[in-house]
Amino acid sequence: MADYYELLQVHPKADTEAIRAAYERLRERYAPERLEGAADELVELARQRRDEIERAYHVLSDPQRRAEYDRQLQETLRPAPPTVPARSATPQLLDNDDDLIDYRPLPPARRQERPPGFNPQPYLSSRPRPELAQRGRAAPQQQPVWLLPSLIVAAATFSIVLGTLISTMVVAPAGNVATAPTATIVPPTPTLREILTQFDGQVIAAKQVADQVPDNPNAWINLGNALFDSVVYVREQLAKGDAETQRIYQERLPRWLEAVDAYRRALELQPDNDVVRADIAASLCYYGLDTNNPQRAQEGLAEAEKALEAAPQNARVLLSHGICLIAVDPPQTERALQQWRLVLSIPGVNPGLQLQAQILINEHSQ
Repeated sequence: MADYYELLQVHPKADTEAIRAAYERLRERYAPERLEGAADELVELARQRRDEIERAYHVLSDPQRRAEYDRQLQETLRPAPPTVPARSATPQLLDNDDDLIDYRPLPPARRQERPPGFNPQPYLSSRPRPELAQRGRAAPQQQPVWLLPSLIVAAATFSIVLGTLISTMVVAPAGNVATAPTATIVPPTPTLREILTQFDGQVIAAKQVADQVPDNPNAWINLGNALFDSVVYVREQLAKGDAETQRIYQERLPRWLEAVDAYRRALELQPDNDVVRADIAASLCYYGLDTNNPQRAQEGLAEAEKALEAAPQNARVLLSHGICLIAVDPPQTERALQQWRLVLSIPGVNPGLQLQAQILINEHSQ
């Protein structure tokens, strides 16, 4: 049975607005016009993704269809015997686990597909829990700390941010999911302000958790990710030429450096994390490029070179390195294109990273 929550990259308890926002973002990510001239297999992969996203949204956007889908999903995920590990995507919880789980919608995943086996119910605690290992699930310190977007911004408290948002739904007759049409449903597009409110909620939640567990590198990584996502989304909208978007982006430029600070805290705790170093590089290079600060761009390129030396076949590292090559003065466009093409040639690379590389190639080959 397809996991529609994983397809839309949201938590099973995400509210309607979060599901709609995730759908809009993914639909734009796989839009056909963004892959003009790409290899046929990538175009076909994007089409398949769009179809899957549409099917998932068709079910999850309707309360009755969603309630029936949830019932069927729970049927397929009933606890296995003690000797068989529970399904990692939606593990069965202990009775006292709810206070450790973050039930809010998942973040935008750094503009990538979730990896296979992604766990959408992570623990916020960094302390070992022996009873979890006995149930066939990894101890919490092995789980990533995902900090999830929230619609509650300045007035939100930490307890509310970590609370469970539960809506009452009417259960639909059985069989609706199997027979539901797959026709495209286009909802009202959320405004830029609505989307940014969700990103800002994510940043607030991330800061609160990082303050609570400052020795947990994942907390700082996710704070960096939250800051990165909250500004890169606005940057992606600049092509529309809207004056309001330009103004908002100028206001948010310092967040690139805030993301760098968060990633550096994580790197202090995990010195060998080459992906975090690559994220530092991308943040510095975007900031340097958009503030006409060549010193910051060169600083980012130096970090990208270190990451590339340590992980020359890592697709995330290659993507960030290419971004920095574009940001320096003069731009090293040909070398950047070579890095992104290498992402396409590496076997087993996450399809989302390949699509991102193809989009960058199309953008900078013109």
